[in-house]
Amino acid sequence: MAQDRQYWSNLQERGVQWGPAALAFIYRVFGRQVCLIVLGPVIAYFYISGRVQRAASKAYLRRIWQVNAWPGKPGHWHSLQHFYAFGVAMLDKFASWIGDIRRDALDGIDSNQFNAIRNDPHGALILSAHVGNVEIVRALAARHLKRRINVIIHTAHAENFNRLITRFAPQSSVRLIPAAEVGVATAMFLSAAIERGEWVVIMGDRTPVHGTGRTLSVPFLGAPANLPLGPFLLLNTLKCHANMLICYRQAGRHCIHFSKFASRDDPVERDRQAALLAHARKYAAALEGILRVAPFQWFNFYDYWGQAPESAKTAPEN
Repeated sequence: MAQDRQYWSNLQERGVQWGPAALAFIYRVFGRQVCLIVLGPVIAYFYISGRVQRAASKAYLRRIWQVNAWPGKPGHWHSLQHFYAFGVAMLDKFASWIGDIRRDALDGIDSNQFNAIRNDPHGALILSAHVGNVEIVRALAARHLKRRINVIIHTAHAENFNRLITRFAPQSSVRLIPAAEVGVATAMFLSAAIERGEWVVIMGDRTPVHGTGRTLSVPFLGAPANLPLGPFLLLNTLKCHANMLICYRQAGRHCIHFSKFASRDDPVERDRQAALLAHARKYAAALEGILRVAPFQWFNFYDYWGQAPESAKTAPEN
């Protein structure tokens, strides 16, 4: 329904004032198992009361079922699994920052590709997504690599949880950069950070916080979807090494997907618009491949395919 197509930043983050803090308290006092038990009825409440999020979850899962040609169609049980996976990811995010998730719990942390970027003294742009829990890799990198990590975040939905992380992990070398949309000043700051050998992490699957920024329309899970222009414009501007990094949970393990996305030595595309669109298409295809394997690990609970306001552009201006 048209009224359900609310822009994601307009959806109230229900429970954000007390939810993470309460879970953190239970986790520290009673442990993970008790937290998981408590999480059940909490998730059930949010599932029942969250009409918009529930509808978005079902719509997304139907697309996954269709592209994978799975029999039948997803129902309430599958959508509840989707919600519960989000709750578990919140616990994992907190656990990673207090050191409760060790390196041996991650598949792919010692792969040749990931070791290459860890040992590279040069900085890089890291493209990620709201899939699983990239916080785990960020926390491990901050503790073991002693490398400064800059994370571009949308403050509308992150301030409370990030305050909690700062409280429990004050030694973290992660710098959070609020940015509704990446501008010239931010790009210059990030360029200098990469020159110093730092990482810059940005999500590529959520459009600007107020819905006023430009977007790129690309095929995604069987239909056109709008990705934010910012990450790909930043990649084009910085002309640095870029990698795609996703960490998702599967069969009780954390799996790291790491792949090279672009190199600073790549030839410069004369047509900037074509270059940006090519990057967005490549990103969407890689993300779709991961979601086909781990469908319950994508946490965008809003009408993803109907989100773009009429004023958003589907291609950048020259």
